[in-house]
Amino acid sequence: MALFVTTQLNAAQLTDEQQLEIKARQITKKFATELKENLQSAIKTGGLIAGVKVCNSKAPEIAKNYSMAGWEIGRTSLKTRNTANKPTDKENIILENFAKKQLAGQDIASLSYSNYNTKTKQYHFMKAIPTNQICLACHGENIAPELSNEIDKLYPSDQAKGFKLGDLRGAFSLTYKQSE
Repeated sequence: MALFVTTQLNAAQLTDEQQLEIKARQITKKFATELKENLQSAIKTGGLIAGVKVCNSKAPEIAKNYSMAGWEIGRTSLKTRNTANKPTDKENIILENFAKKQLAGQDIASLSYSNYNTKTKQYHFMKAIPTNQICLACHGENIAPELSNEIDKLYPSDQAKGFKLGDLRGAFSLTYKQSE
């Protein structure tokens, strides 16, 4: 008679990095969902210009709301719209690696990076953001002139235009520092 035993991993059986990655993915999903809902609501009620204004004012506020208990979340890109989102040297390397992986045929939506430094107890997670259809109105190649003018007013150093469907738009970037 064969005996089959199944076990489930519980939190105590996961490594610190595995637990942090699970948490980072949860935070990223919640942040992305809330940002998208706010953006879609603004576009529905006030058009694309209202959407750009939400990205300008609401996105940092939403990120701040999820940046707590040792976590800090933001967005970055190789081509930023907001200069405050400029990638660090490390983020730039990771984004370039995501771009190389995309060229090699990997699906952008599946690309992520995770690293836990056991000495400093610091954790870094990045999740690639693909350019979806909704992104193209403000980040694509054919942006309406009135909208483009509004973008230029809000973001005088904008570099985030000219994307095509499926391009690497950027990444969510999360860091965690365990308090002493």
